[in-house]
Amino acid sequence: MEPDEAEGDFRSSLEALDEAFFRMRAVRDTVGTIEDFLYEYCNPAALRVLGRPPDDVIGRRLLELYPAHKTNGLFEAYVQVIESGEPLRYEFEYNENGVVGEFEVFVCRLGDGYVLVGHDISERKRAERDMATVAEQLQAALTSRVAIEQAKGYVAASFGLDLETAFLALRRYARDNNKRIGDVAGSVVSGDIDLAGGR
Repeated sequence: MEPDEAEGDFRSSLEALDEAFFRMRAVRDTVGTIEDFLYEYCNPAALRVLGRPPDDVIGRRLLELYPAHKTNGLFEAYVQVIESGEPLRYEFEYNENGVVGEFEVFVCRLGDGYVLVGHDISERKRAERDMATVAEQLQAALTSRVAIEQAKGYVAASFGLDLETAFLALRRYARDNNKRIGDVAGSVVSGDIDLAGGR
């Protein structure tokens, strides 16, 4: 296969990739310090993430389009990849100039620059947070249920009641005092509420 043909095949593969792919070149000052990065190539998936056509991106500088990179640590991370040669895998939130979401990226040095491959993980992170919230709610419900069962037993034993009547007493106290029954139950067991005395 001729070099031009191989290059064409490689570019076609990048164009078809559903992961965002960026090739960036370092822009250095007169003493060789990296002061910015230039967009050399973005595949269609990358342009969709940016929400821009190629002419608005290719040949432009990173900090010109997305200056928040300088203050959120991303720029320094990319510089470190080039200077150390160590690749970087990173998750971060971003919200600037139309680019909004949570992203996972892999960055590695290429020549005097880097390539970045990444994708939007907003949906996955939202699902993880939702699952964590549900788990917390279930744990709270379980903790409350255990406290209620303990309080029912305590009230039943203290006043010679059956469990159902003890539960009704707890529920009535909670309703009359505008409290959650789980909180009342915990306070009864700890001795902070005396159902007989009404405090």
